[in-house]
Amino acid sequence: MPITRVGQFDVDCEDVGSGLTVLLVHSSASGNRQWRRLCDELAQRYRLLAINLFGYGATTRWPGDRPLTLGDAAELVAGLADLAPAPVALCGHSLGAAVALEAALRLGQRVRVLIAFEPILFYLLDANGCAAAAAEISALAARYLDHAAVADWPAAGELFVDYWSGPGTWAGLSDERRRGLVTLLPNVVHEWRAVISPSHTLGEWSAITAPTHLLRAADTRPPTYAIATLLATANPHWTLHEIATGGHMAPATRTDLVNPLIGRILDEAPQ
Repeated sequence: MPITRVGQFDVDCEDVGSGLTVLLVHSSASGNRQWRRLCDELAQRYRLLAINLFGYGATTRWPGDRPLTLGDAAELVAGLADLAPAPVALCGHSLGAAVALEAALRLGQRVRVLIAFEPILFYLLDANGCAAAAAEISALAARYLDHAAVADWPAAGELFVDYWSGPGTWAGLSDERRRGLVTLLPNVVHEWRAVISPSHTLGEWSAITAPTHLLRAADTRPPTYAIATLLATANPHWTLHEIATGGHMAPATRTDLVNPLIGRILDEAPQ
């Protein structure tokens, strides 16, 4: 994978295809491999740069000298955007969607379209009347961080994976897959803190100038469903798309539903 220097950090990404550039930003505990099928489908008409965020692939781990912020991760994305001709498209899932939103604020007019599948801006929930959803995700984060504090990564992994993908998912994974996930779970400690700590207010996200498309699954978890509703209501000029099924992990598990939608949005976006 190509390695790029962004500030003090090494950043690696997958660089495939040709045409207008699309920057792809992955979810927690996955890495840019989650976009391989989408890259295969779009490489004939777009150049796809699938970044690995802090601690994934060959990208430098977050040093931990202070809490990670969405802005820190967005700087990696913006650094890659600097290497591509403008305009660029941004597409992210979960953590990656939150990072893509932050990157869009930084890049401004250089972004031709933004696609965000269920951005995990959890800090918006309690401040905007979604107390039950906020309590649900805060409890999950607290339990995860408790497991992490004693380095019980299998327990952290089961908690995390089963919440987002359904009970029994962790147990059904191969030993090899579980071992691979365990190596990524320390990254999630920093990521939890980044998405629970307040950054921009709901109204401040309206400063994004690019055409913005929010995507969610009808059967996703209450916190991510509520965040999409909050953002869409506060930004009626954004477009909200809802797929029928697949849950929060639909970009990985229901590519048959998500990838054609992403492709259509990219094709129809201003050049």
